Amino acid sequence: MKKPPKHLSDRVKELWGQVVPRRCKHPEELALLQSALESLDRADQAAAILAKDGLVTVTAGSGTKHRHPMIDVEKEARAAFVKAWQMLNLQWVPSGQSDPSIRNTGMDELARGK
Repeated sequence: MKKPPKHLSDRVKELWGQVVPRRCKHPEELALLQSALESLDRADQAAAILAKDGLVTVTAGSGTKHRHPMIDVEKEARAAFVKAWQMLNLQWVPSGQSDPSIRNTGMDELARGK
């Protein structure tokens, strides 16, 4: 099995290890999976910043309030992840579910960082 790129988070490396042996055999699939997982990491990073900073930033000079720019970064990164995940025709088997015939895409859980 091809090892996950070193720059990915531990969470995403674990996901790589679950997906690659079963679903990604070709270089183009690996490249798309890497792109998807990098997007998921980016979304998680933006979410962490938002959790710390809040949804609003204040301009130092004028005191004007603005929506935090990480809102768009998180939204776009999660959308890129979902698109690549779907392009790979991947489905998510929720944890604790043993019957793979009962599947949902799991995009809600994954995209929210669960």
